[in-house]
Amino acid sequence: MLSIQPLKSARGAAEYYTKAFDYYASDAEAMVWLGKGKEFLKLGAEVDKETMLSLLEGRLPSGQVLCNPNNGAHRPGFDMTFSAPKSLSILVGLGISPELVQFHDKAVRYAVSQLEAEFAETRVRHKDEIRFEKTGNLLVAAFRQPTSRANDPSLHTHCVTMNLTFFQGKAKSLASDTTRKHGVIEQIQNNAHYGGLLYRQHLANQLKEAGFHIRLTGDGLFEIDGVPETVLHEFSRRREDIERLMEEKGWQGAKSSSTATLLSREGKELHDSESLHSDWLKRAENHHFNAKTFSQSQLNYSKSNSIFSTIKAKLQQFLNGGEETEEHKAKACVSVAIETLSQRHCVFTERALLAESMKHSLVMAGSLSKETLSQIIAKEKHTQGLYEGRCPETGARMLTTPWALTLETETLARIEANKEVLSSMATLKQIQAFQKERQAHLVFPMTESQKEAMAMLLTSKDRYLAVQGYAGVAKTTMLSETRLLMEEKGYRLRGITVASSAAHELAKKGGIQTDVFPVVLQELKDAKRGGREKWVYIVDEASMLSSPQGHELIKQIERTNARLILVGDRAQLPSVNTGRIFSLTQDFGIETTIMDEIVRQNNQTLKEAVYHATKGEVRDALDKLDVQELATHEERIQWIADKWLGLSQKEREETLLFAPTHANREAITELIRNGLIEEGSLGKACYHQDTLKAKPLEPIQLRFAAYYQKGDVLRLNQDFKSLRIRQGTYFTIGDMTAKHRKDNVLPLVNDQGKQIIFPLKLLPRYKTHTASFERIIEVYQPKKLELRKGDKVMWTRNFKAAGLRNGEVVTLHDDNEKALQFLTKEGEMINLDKAEPALKHLDYSFVLTNYKVQGKDAPFGIGLMESYHQFGATLKNFYVQISRAIQGMTLVTDNREQLIGALHNNKDEKIASIDVLSREQLKYHENRFLNQTKLSIKPVIEKMKSLEQQKELNQISELNFSKQKHPNIKPLQIKELEL
Repeated sequence: MLSIQPLKSARGAAEYYTKAFDYYASDAEAMVWLGKGKEFLKLGAEVDKETMLSLLEGRLPSGQVLCNPNNGAHRPGFDMTFSAPKSLSILVGLGISPELVQFHDKAVRYAVSQLEAEFAETRVRHKDEIRFEKTGNLLVAAFRQPTSRANDPSLHTHCVTMNLTFFQGKAKSLASDTTRKHGVIEQIQNNAHYGGLLYRQHLANQLKEAGFHIRLTGDGLFEIDGVPETVLHEFSRRREDIERLMEEKGWQGAKSSSTATLLSREGKELHDSESLHSDWLKRAENHHFNAKTFSQSQLNYSKSNSIFSTIKAKLQQFLNGGEETEEHKAKACVSVAIETLSQRHCVFTERALLAESMKHSLVMAGSLSKETLSQIIAKEKHTQGLYEGRCPETGARMLTTPWALTLETETLARIEANKEVLSSMATLKQIQAFQKERQAHLVFPMTESQKEAMAMLLTSKDRYLAVQGYAGVAKTTMLSETRLLMEEKGYRLRGITVASSAAHELAKKGGIQTDVFPVVLQELKDAKRGGREKWVYIVDEASMLSSPQGHELIKQIERTNARLILVGDRAQLPSVNTGRIFSLTQDFGIETTIMDEIVRQNNQTLKEAVYHATKGEVRDALDKLDVQELATHEERIQWIADKWLGLSQKEREETLLFAPTHANREAITELIRNGLIEEGSLGKACYHQDTLKAKPLEPIQLRFAAYYQKGDVLRLNQDFKSLRIRQGTYFTIGDMTAKHRKDNVLPLVNDQGKQIIFPLKLLPRYKTHTASFERIIEVYQPKKLELRKGDKVMWTRNFKAAGLRNGEVVTLHDDNEKALQFLTKEGEMINLDKAEPALKHLDYSFVLTNYKVQGKDAPFGIGLMESYHQFGATLKNFYVQISRAIQGMTLVTDNREQLIGALHNNKDEKIASIDVLSREQLKYHENRFLNQTKLSIKPVIEKMKSLEQQKELNQISELNFSKQKHPNIKPLQIKELEL
């Protein structure tokens, strides 16, 4: 783990680190200088207080003083803390395997060397222009410490990084950047997870070579296998403090973890090492753990296994004509990493790919260096297994896959090839007559954009059409009217949604038979070629459609001779999986009708706020909202809970509460439930339901036993007859051993306690293009949910046979010995036996995430949005939140001005493969796969050319506008503004 914090005071830092670590230092390696910067200053190994203080203050031995020329100030620097896995810390603390400390030290040195090579930079003035220049050197005072502030074993090293680097032999301050696109501490904070991986992977390699086995415990985290969970928990009091603070504040991610680490720390109470060691031994013995016996057993196993491994390696070499080399393993890691990333994003950075490769290397037997992984990635680029392009906004190098590009270009080519191939469903005259006749039956008259959309859908001769409509323009009402005339003309409509709650809305309000994507896709696959000529398929909330889904759907629509209408809003939240197919098809010329007359809001000021949000005019939008600024996270979530609790029952039912993350949602929910219990609105008696929380694993990771952990719950969605497993059966993973991981099998236990060994090779063959929407296995982590009469809950999974929909909100009406009774919004009662599997998939619904709330509306809304949350404070999240309410919307934040800055800086627009590549690369791609597809992408390439030309014209227009607006600005200054 890596945490990063700025230093506030040079003198305070020098005194704290040298004093505290002098107490613990028992060898020369505990306090050392690291980084290439020490070579410029010719520093020895020993770190002394006076030298450190001088350097923190910017005073060099040569007499040079580094400071801000404007105010004479100098920032001291920052602290990077590398923490060992708890299991390793325990073994070190118990006095076993002293070489583990050396492994830690080497891993820290390696991580620092890599971080300085990648992120060390300074600001240099070239004539009248400021540039960020890479320097490749840092100066770090490293202090190793064996305990946590709770005096538990916690091996960690503080790397106190001076605000100093050398560029062309001259001392300079480290670069900083308020936009966080550059800057040393900013970039290391942005890449804290990667920095931690540099340390952990190097450490894991050494552990493996020494004969230890490791097991994954999270996203790139691991422990030494064999150290019991009870022992880990016994010695994790400090970690529990950090996690408790993060949970209280609703924080997530590596950067937030760093902040929690700092804020949760208390003054260290120093004890002598002998008394601590004695205490630790007693505590370990209380859990029947003997570290010496454990360590010896690891070494004995390693020695005995080495003979067998040698024989096996020679046999494999004889049978396969070669042994599994480091290069072979590296190729496997990079391949899995590409699959993992490309199922989430069309494009990614090389650093992200390297990090994912390093994570998967932890799964592999034996060591595997970062350098070997980098070489394989370079080969993939050279052989065009990966395409390299540039981000259209920043110019940064990005990678994509031929597969991702194929999905996009084939989809766009198919849309282009199916223009003007059908007959219109109605004439304009017929449509206008129908609309005139329907006026008397409508509560609200159709808007002009509704009428125009309806006309386009019925008169167009294209197979594929799009409706781009702002939030609240009544797209579903338009579809309902369109359905009537389509059915009158003999057509049959079928709705498709990604989320089941949206399917219910389209069916209920639009009168269109609707199901989730997998159901309708299977229907299309089962249909005869050309057999759906009179069918019209409608995708609602189409911004949430992924590239693989869109590609497969569009292909099946053409095969069955049906029609497809994509309906959504490109400005709202996109798919959680790869691609932005809805907006991409619009960019490349799918016939699109625009609906821009908002009718949802009956409050004119609120409506204007939404209009501003659609244009990215954040400040203007906020000026028209009720914005509550509160200093702390605790105050913010408490304000939301109190505000809702202060409403009448009717007002509560009319008010939507939403937040960017599940952690935020759960924190607010807890406060609300406590308030409801106190006021007597929830029952006194409670029932603890065993529920399941989805574990985030990508489809390719499901194929590796190492990604599963003891206690995980699996739902198998197909029959496995050889093991007598029926579809829909749940299992819990039992004790996982190194052998299970090596053999790639899972030890499963069913509800009756029966044990089954499940080989993961039984899973169907992995298919890249359909992996993201084929759920053979669902993996969950168990969670207890307290239920009381009156609790508002929702289903988190579909159970079609029982009529239960994912996202459907119900109220717990009664709880008896054998069953639970729920009341729906429609007044229907649902009785479920307590053994019913559907009850495993329940969660509170008092507060919803932004993804869950998309597509919903209510008279009033209260949303949380905090400026420091990089992935929550984005324009799409902002737009979705403020467009839900009809009459009044309150946004709760930390700081209005900082939020405005965050909404402008935090980019959340998905980037397509085609966005980062040139026309020449598309031509190469077409020629490369010419024999594998009948589709020509030449029209796509031509469209790309016209888009590039239009972009150039827009840039020239913007430059001319700037000159007109600021006639005295010199060209050089304009260039600075653009930078």
